[in-house]
Amino acid sequence: MIIMNRAALLFMVLGLGASGCVFESERTEPPVAAQPNVPFVATTGTLRLRWAIDGRKDPDECIKAEAANAEVSVVDRSGREVGAWQQPCGYFTMDVTLGTGTYTGSAVLLDKEGRPRTTRVNIETFSLRARDVLDIPVDFPASSFR
Repeated sequence: MIIMNRAALLFMVLGLGASGCVFESERTEPPVAAQPNVPFVATTGTLRLRWAIDGRKDPDECIKAEAANAEVSVVDRSGREVGAWQQPCGYFTMDVTLGTGTYTGSAVLLDKEGRPRTTRVNIETFSLRARDVLDIPVDFPASSFR
């Protein structure tokens, strides 16, 4: 039977520390019970705005018109603006995720300082259901430019 004295025990503990063996303890919270598998229910749809300048989708038309961005503004049934989103003019398309519901809106082309280059083109009333992707074409005719 081997009996260790305090000096031997201290030497052994110091030797473990010097060899790189370190014991760390931290308090962890008890595990949280897993939630049952609840099916995901989509409550949003996508408005896909596709614009053209006088019937054309040519980035050169944006340059000629000095239109840096297209902006769409969406309004809900109560008349409250839900939001306004911008996309570079030359993309000619913009996706906006909205909650299910009925909306209306308008679109405008803006210069690089954010000033309107066109009058607002109205977007007719539309409804989005869950997972819908609704394409709405908008044309900025030559007569809409300021």
